[in-house]
Amino acid sequence: MDVDKMDINSLKSQFSKYKKDLFDLNKYMYENPELGYQEIKSVNKITKLIKKHTADAKFKKFTDIPTAFTASINNKPRKENISICIEYDALPNVGHACGHNLISSIGLGAFFILSNYLNDLDYEIKLVGCPAEEIIPLTYENGGGGGKIKLLDQGAFDNTAYSVMIHPATRNEVDPLMIAVKQIDIEYFGKAAHASGSAYVGKNALDAQILAYNNISALRQQLQSVEKVHGIITHGGESPNIIPDYTRSSWMIRAQKTKDLNRLEKKIINCFKGAAESTGCKLNIVEGNGTYENLVTDKKLKSIFMENSKKLSLDMKTNESYDQSKNGSTDFGNISKQVPSLHAFLQIVDDDGKIVNHQPEFAHATVTKRATDMIETGSVLLASTILDL
Repeated sequence: MDVDKMDINSLKSQFSKYKKDLFDLNKYMYENPELGYQEIKSVNKITKLIKKHTADAKFKKFTDIPTAFTASINNKPRKENISICIEYDALPNVGHACGHNLISSIGLGAFFILSNYLNDLDYEIKLVGCPAEEIIPLTYENGGGGGKIKLLDQGAFDNTAYSVMIHPATRNEVDPLMIAVKQIDIEYFGKAAHASGSAYVGKNALDAQILAYNNISALRQQLQSVEKVHGIITHGGESPNIIPDYTRSSWMIRAQKTKDLNRLEKKIINCFKGAAESTGCKLNIVEGNGTYENLVTDKKLKSIFMENSKKLSLDMKTNESYDQSKNGSTDFGNISKQVPSLHAFLQIVDDDGKIVNHQPEFAHATVTKRATDMIETGSVLLASTILDL
């Protein structure tokens, strides 16, 4: 189906039927932020809307991922599907400062619009509810973020011909440079002792963490602009008068491509090993759910998305227009390595550096008129792109 301007207007007309519910969802999620794998309220709200507006949708849940789901619609059996990914997890302390409330509202809007055009499609339409995109504090139980990695492993994207989603940002960008990232936690085990009376018999696990941090800081001057490593000490000891026998830190390692990340990780691990060696502490490395791979944007999807952006009078750019050192990461990159994919940015704040993702101000921006207007634009843009496949 070739979506011309007249058809764009008909898509907007279809969107109007769902507008109030989608705007209410966006606001509700903003007011009720939930961390990864805990997004119970959000998922309940979303699934109620799906049942309200697409009564024939077929739901599927996933083992050990209680807040993940898929909802599929078709008018007859199809061999392949097009997956629209939505995210709904928030960040600690700053809520929906990455705009996942908008991602859900836009993806759901496109899903609802397309439910009116099933006869024009050669594919089943699948909405994939993806928990825990943000890299949350890593525990032995949750393995950090990476909800889409778990969904891939459990077959959520089997028989998927294309996968798409839209993310709010400071700019309009069809093919953002999303680089590879890996989360690891570092534990040092030393020996406790009285910090004044007998420090010489102890092994200071906090010294090991400090040395590791400084080793990384020294390494940074040899890193390329798209190679990044950042960390925090999450447990530094129990009391100043006890030599710490256990400490822990959390780290993210980033590089432009997965192969570059693997090379960089070896250097980082050597920094940790050196700190252990010099303090006599034992090192333990705790890994998360897996590497977030770099994003690969499908050329066909990119071309269609750009054309439909023009029909909506949207100034959509490619990543060549922006500073290549300003980038993030997403577990959607793992999907893009297996399925032709598009993960586009839509602008909800000015690109002047005053407000950026992961700030409280960005969370507030997700419920402004500018952002809520983008729910319609994003929904229509995704729906029209899928209809043109």
